[in-house]
Amino acid sequence: MRIGVIADIHGNLLALEAVLDQLQRAAPDIIVNLGDCASGPLWPAETVARLKGAGMLHVRGNHDRALGAASPDGLGRSDRFAWERLDAADRAWLSTLPAEHFAAGAHCVHASPGDDEAYLMEAVAGGRLLPDTAAAVEARLAGTTAPLLLCGHSHLPRVLRLSNGMVVVNPGSVGNPAYEDETPPAHISESGSPHARFALVTIADTITVEHHAIAYDWEAASAQARRNGRDDWAHALSTGSVRP
Repeated sequence: MRIGVIADIHGNLLALEAVLDQLQRAAPDIIVNLGDCASGPLWPAETVARLKGAGMLHVRGNHDRALGAASPDGLGRSDRFAWERLDAADRAWLSTLPAEHFAAGAHCVHASPGDDEAYLMEAVAGGRLLPDTAAAVEARLAGTTAPLLLCGHSHLPRVLRLSNGMVVVNPGSVGNPAYEDETPPAHISESGSPHARFALVTIADTITVEHHAIAYDWEAASAQARRNGRDDWAHALSTGSVRP
């Protein structure tokens, strides 16, 4: 069994198309999308339309959940941009996706089991999102029994094998390689390059994980963000970092 794993597209249609092209060539048995599909100053409606027709399994992210709000009042800038460009049917589709999926022996979540905003594999230190210890990750997964857990949310690709044999995989972000979160404790997440990221997981006698970072026209994505008044996103998309 081979699983294509994507997450955190954030409305970046150009990055999504590049990743789906690579996945078509790899021909996994299934593709799982771990959520946060549309939020951001790029192409939210076009991205949702592409995902609806892509024949993959979807998990709801925290931003997908937020887009189910009855009005954009109170939403952050990125969510509000997407909300205003999605129709009611698209917003309902995003917000009613399942919070978790069990597929091919994998437990699929956006962030952590039971919490779509809690980082699973990282911790904030010195204002940055950094890898946490395997012991800390294992403690957060107490009671989780699947041999493979797939998660996103942090936008940072990583794989861990825990002492109980469980393999935990974050594929990284398809469409948003760096961000700043002012929610206490305020922090930044930086992948360090503008590439679109995904993972291929093969389940056989053992679990094998391939992380992929692929080129696409990130300058065009950056220009779209700038046209929509988001210089912060423009810089992140073209560099993979929050600040120069």
